[in-house]
Formats: sequence, structure tokens, C-alpha cells
Amino acid sequence: MSTEDGMDPRARTLVRAFGDDAFARWLLPDREHRHRVYREWFTMVLAHTERVGDVISTPDAQAVQVWLPCERELPSMLAEDDMQRLLDLAGPRAQWFRIFGELSARCHPREPHQYLALIGVDPAVQGTGVGTRALGEVLRRWDAAGTAAYLEASSTRSRRLYLRLGFQDRGAPIELPNDGPDLYPMWRPPQD
Repeated sequence: MSTEDGMDPRARTLVRAFGDDAFARWLLPDREHRHRVYREWFTMVLAHTERVGDVISTPDAQAVQVWLPCERELPSMLAEDDMQRLLDLAGPRAQWFRIFGELSARCHPREPHQYLALIGVDPAVQGTGVGTRALGEVLRRWDAAGTAAYLEASSTRSRRLYLRLGFQDRGAPIELPNDGPDLYPMWRPPQD
């Protein structure tokens, strides 16, 4: 799936949704560098997830979900070779990707579940319910399968949305160093 400029529209939506949020600015303060890294990072994430998990998007790619199964091992958003590519792209900021990975891994549940690694909605349609409806459809699928779900909410606003969808806080927030934003680990048992 690509457009005239060669970029997957799903990756474009993820860049638009996350490219300037507090977490992105913490990882990569320079906007031009950040957007260049995010374009490649999200393209690699989508390719890897299509092999090992589920990339679910609306037909117009305005809402994109990246789900990774977690059975025995912690899920990875990237293949091993892609991880090195990401660190090379990040350059001197690579340490922040490593720090996030380590902190996230400490909180990640070990019991079987589906991990919502990313859900992005194009800013042009944020707040219209597009993402909530799309996420609700997938959560009903996991419910029918008796499967729990896990995510890290990247803002208090998204945390409130996930609480309404049946997620619960799971432990203390992940406190990113160097004035980084807090992330909120959240767990959703299967619903009846």
C-alpha cells in the first residue's frame, strides 16, 4: 500500500498522529529529524507487524492500529535488523529509544494478551469518534476470543478514553527521565 510519493498512507497517518506529541518531542527534539526518523520507523513497524501481528486500519487509513501478540516473550515492534536501522537513524538520540524500551519492558505484562503498540488517528479527524469506533471493533474481537489487551497511554486524555473502553491502570505510570511525559500502562481483561 503506497501513494504517489511512495509512502504507505498508514505510516503517514501514524506520523501525523504522533510526529509532534510530547513523547515524540522527548525522543527527538528536532522536528525535521523526528519526522524523518518517524517516517522510516513507522514504515518498518508496519512491515514487521504485518508478518507477526495485526495492522488494522480504516479503509481510508485515517485510523491505524498496530497489534502484537504476546504469548511467552515480550513483543517487539521491529525486527532485529530494523532495530539497528532505527538506532542508526536516531543517531545521538538512540539512547532515548533504548531507555524507553527498557522502562516499557519492565512494566509489560507477562501473561498472554494482545499489545496495542500504536493507535493513531489523522489529526484532521481526531475527536470525531473514528478511532474509538475502530478500536471498539477490535476489542470486541479480542473479547470473543477471550483475550486480554495491554497498552501504554501516552497522555491523560488518551488514558481517559481507554478507561471508558474497559482498560484499567496497571501499576504506576512510566516516568520518562529528563522531563519526559508520563506513560500509563493499562490492562483490559476480556469483557463478556
